[in-house]
Amino acid sequence: MMINDLSKPHILIVEDDGIIASRIQDTLAGAGYTTTITDTGEDAIRQVQEITPGLVLMDIRLKGNMDGIEAAGNIRRQSDIPILYLTAHSDDELIQRAKQTMPHGYIVKPFRARELLITIEIAINKYLLDIQKRDMEARIQYIQKMESLGTMAGAVAHKFNNMLMIIMGYAEMMTEDAEPESLVKSRSNEILEVCEKAREMTNQIIAYTGHLPAAPVKLNLNQLILEIAPFLKISLPDGSVIHYNTDERIAPISAAAEQIRQVIVNLVMNAMEAVKKEKGVITVSTGVTELNQAFFSELYQSDDLPEGRYVFLEVEDNGCGMDEDTKRQIFDPFFTTKFFGRGLGLSAVLGIVKSHRGAIKILSKPGEGTTVRVLFPSRS
Repeated sequence: MMINDLSKPHILIVEDDGIIASRIQDTLAGAGYTTTITDTGEDAIRQVQEITPGLVLMDIRLKGNMDGIEAAGNIRRQSDIPILYLTAHSDDELIQRAKQTMPHGYIVKPFRARELLITIEIAINKYLLDIQKRDMEARIQYIQKMESLGTMAGAVAHKFNNMLMIIMGYAEMMTEDAEPESLVKSRSNEILEVCEKAREMTNQIIAYTGHLPAAPVKLNLNQLILEIAPFLKISLPDGSVIHYNTDERIAPISAAAEQIRQVIVNLVMNAMEAVKKEKGVITVSTGVTELNQAFFSELYQSDDLPEGRYVFLEVEDNGCGMDEDTKRQIFDPFFTTKFFGRGLGLSAVLGIVKSHRGAIKILSKPGEGTTVRVLFPSRS
């Protein structure tokens, strides 16, 4: 559960002394915080579920059947909202019980307004740092998992490709030697077709690893899009349209043409799958942007990207969109959703982009469509 306002979260005050509760509320209001007051542990648990506060000030000693420590324990089991204890007591047994609920701090009564505000600010900052740490750890684990999977997948795909070439070689020989209308020729052609599809899939896997052997050339994205446009138009779902908004001022990039062509096709085909409805609109754009470190945390990228000028390719659609959970998994190999099957397409895109020292940014919300921006270092 996230704090509802990162700078001034709503604070739940759990205090059975009305005078103290009012004093705390006035102090917090003067500092720009909004508050809710309750005086029992049972009601505090209910309030957390209903209003989702960003922080709880919990008196340890409360009237009723549940004290503040028990209430805090219940809250902690359902969320990670930071909790600060209010206490006029300091006996060891009480403190040991309180520690088990992992509070973000203690405020000893009587307290001064400044002391209260500083303790709250420290608790909020600690909470945000904990979130950033968890996100960073999750990101590192994801990168490690993908690197391991990429290494294994690349090795398997290369070996499988070699075996396919042997099968295709024999199938071609059988086709050449067979009679024109014979069953052997027909079956041999079927083998070749299936092998070709299998080879395309292994190439997607190799692309995902980011190690496709291809020599980079000086490449103009606008020209490449122009070449692919007729094919994309034919593939459009009925009732949908595709627009192009290319910036003629973009500099060339250093890239393997076939791989960048695959990036464009995969992104647009995924957009087409997302707009399988009447009046689907896809927009393909190019342009130039400046990137600095502030933007890198929002990107799927290769490591240690330099700041500077980047050429971008952007594919926008008005399709079904994606929620946050889907966006987190969208580059996993073979990940699909009930709305559209993306398979290895976007995994391959990420592998190609990373191999070109580039990055990807995705903007999407359910029902509002998706924008995928791919960035490549500019040669200018």
